[in-house]
Amino acid sequence: MTNSVIKMVQAIEADYGTVACKEAANDPRLKALQKRFSYTVGLPKKVYKNARIRKAQQLLDNTNLPKYKIAEQVGYNKDYFGKLCADGFLDDSKWYISRKHLHHYEYYCDDKLIAEGTINQIAMKLGKSPASIRGCTLSSYKKYEHKHTYRLVKIR
Repeated sequence: MTNSVIKMVQAIEADYGTVACKEAANDPRLKALQKRFSYTVGLPKKVYKNARIRKAQQLLDNTNLPKYKIAEQVGYNKDYFGKLCADGFLDDSKWYISRKHLHHYEYYCDDKLIAEGTINQIAMKLGKSPASIRGCTLSSYKKYEHKHTYRLVKIR
């Protein structure tokens, strides 16, 4: 989303220049951007006109369901639903916070338990990045011999 907005603004600047002018204010691309990203100051919450979007937002805020199941319940295609979240029509910040602690793992080194918890907790305990913790689950990691073999096992 951000790249498309930047490219559109750059195209408008290429057409009119970077100095404010009356012609640029009437450009339909700029009006579309202003309409899409301008928020009214008086409203603390977004007002959803579409009932499906309202229901989807309620499910995102109040359930721990995966996004594809929420999309099915509301009646959206999962790709379109993801685009609604990415474009800011749906706020999935509460959903991410509630889903962050769902999966707990045990991290082993040569069949010895080193740490347990979420991937971020394990990474903080060991001083590694979460990507390196997840790396031991990759097929490219498993196909080579290592001095110490690490495993990540999902508990729940």
